[in-house]
Amino acid sequence: MSKKLLIRATLLLLLLFPLSALSAITLEEAMQMGRANNLSLASTSIDVNAAKRDVDTSWNLFIPSLSLSLSNAGTTPVFKASPGSSAINTGLGFSLSATLTLNPAVKSQMDSYQIGYQIQQVSYEQAKAEVERTITKLFYYLVMEEQNIAVQQANLELAQKQYEEVTLKYEQGFASELEVLTSQLASERLKPSLQQATNQYASNLLSLKAMLGMELDEELSVEGEIPALIKELEVQDLKEYLQKSYSIALLDLNMAQLRTTIDLNSQQALLPTIMIKGTYEMSLWNEMNPVSDFSDSSMYTIALSIPLDGFIPNSRTKVGLAKLDDSLQKLALQRQQAVKQLEVSVVGKVQNLNMLSSQAQLAQQSLELTEKVYIMNHIQYESGYIGSVALEEAQNNLLGARQQVLSLQFQYVSSLIDLIYDLNIQHEYRTKELI
Repeated sequence: MSKKLLIRATLLLLLLFPLSALSAITLEEAMQMGRANNLSLASTSIDVNAAKRDVDTSWNLFIPSLSLSLSNAGTTPVFKASPGSSAINTGLGFSLSATLTLNPAVKSQMDSYQIGYQIQQVSYEQAKAEVERTITKLFYYLVMEEQNIAVQQANLELAQKQYEEVTLKYEQGFASELEVLTSQLASERLKPSLQQATNQYASNLLSLKAMLGMELDEELSVEGEIPALIKELEVQDLKEYLQKSYSIALLDLNMAQLRTTIDLNSQQALLPTIMIKGTYEMSLWNEMNPVSDFSDSSMYTIALSIPLDGFIPNSRTKVGLAKLDDSLQKLALQRQQAVKQLEVSVVGKVQNLNMLSSQAQLAQQSLELTEKVYIMNHIQYESGYIGSVALEEAQNNLLGARQQVLSLQFQYVSSLIDLIYDLNIQHEYRTKELI
């Protein structure tokens, strides 16, 4: 009985074996660092600020265009001067003009700024969600890989211990040289996969550091658990979230932007435009009129311009507006196709998740049986009923069963992360502690 307890305690080390003693970060801490320090996200925020500036300063559409000019003119004979003619400076002139152009399209232009700002906001949220998705998948991969490395490390230590025991028995004459070589070979075969897992862990850890905006030589480790599997997901429960997808929201906003562009172009091409212009001119001196060296004047113009080419059938204006209508229809069809493709993707991912959940349950049951078989083989080995080869086979089966459970768990979590981020329901799932 004591041997069974000892073996079970050894098996527990396969999950509790620490990979490192570094201070670890949780998933939420990693999310906060990613949102604050990710460079691509910072770049996207610049576009958001620029679009917001367009909205905040849209009032400048009503500012008249101003121009200021300063001139000096004169005449002088060149080849042959007329009698009494001489070089004359006609004076220094100063002119200030203001022009304001008003068209009903100005409202559409302001609406365009507002929609453009919304597009940039959604694009930023989409970029942030992609950063969070990548961080979450990397985080859980590292959590899984830590456990995998711990399992392989503990398995290697057991194999090395068995090799030492077989070597001792060989020296005492209770084991053959073949058993020693077989035990040594079994131990050496475990090292490449352990090294590969360690390298993959280090590579993905570097990727996580880059996503978090950390220096690559900074120390980092993760702390967390792989979420529990959901027994059964229903497609109907998720279809209502299709419209929440960022990709669909962006298509809707792009359609709204295109409608605004059509209105803008139509109003500019078909509706009248009012131009109000005022000019003030001043002359400081004039040699042709030395009695008065200062004069000024003002002038204003109010003009109404009505474009007519937009009313001519098949004119360039009409054709241009028709092309914009065609683009809007194509975008509407593209949205329908995107919704259908997303629905198909959701159905496929839900089916895959349910399959992985079922496989993970079977793998867990298989692991429990494999643990019992290993314990029984270990007891028989200690009692001398079986050789080291049979024990090593049972040990390898246990390693494979445990790795299969970890692999299915990560596949499930990775697919679940993709699904909820595709539907933009990650916040609801976080509140349920599924992620």
